[in-house]
Amino acid sequence: MYTEIENAITSYITARRNIIEVGNKYPSLFSGNDNIIGRIGEFYALMFLLDYGQQPSKILNASNPGFDLIDEKTGLKTQVKVITAENKLGRTVQLKDGWDQLLLIILDSNYDIESIGVLQHDKFEISIKENPTHSRTPYIRKSMLGPKGIFGRYGTVIDNYNLNLKDKCI
Repeated sequence: MYTEIENAITSYITARRNIIEVGNKYPSLFSGNDNIIGRIGEFYALMFLLDYGQQPSKILNASNPGFDLIDEKTGLKTQVKVITAENKLGRTVQLKDGWDQLLLIILDSNYDIESIGVLQHDKFEISIKENPTHSRTPYIRKSMLGPKGIFGRYGTVIDNYNLNLKDKCI
């Protein structure tokens, strides 16, 4: 029993170290702080936005408030939020000001993309005007992707998105 636990801990630590090493090797694609799921989500967001026709770049300043990616051509600032199947409440941190586009990525129990929500800031402003009791800095929830949620009503929701990473070249 203890050996099994110790092996699981060792595997986890080895995987974390590997992710940090790869992030150090490719900082423009996979850098970040110790929030490994956040790093993965930002990488997935980069790949998705490339498919979406944008030219995103990671913000290398780890304490940049309000957005994580910026489009090299247009200056469009994207904030990325990720919720995994492990998150039983289905919610994450509050939305911060400073973004033009919000991406919410839901990862299933296999850590594959279950859904991606895309919301433009001008549509967010419309939602606030139409729903004045809603917060300008809400906690981001998985339910926001549903038909009554902000992404479902004012943005775009894409289910079961396949990144096809083998076909990417950056």
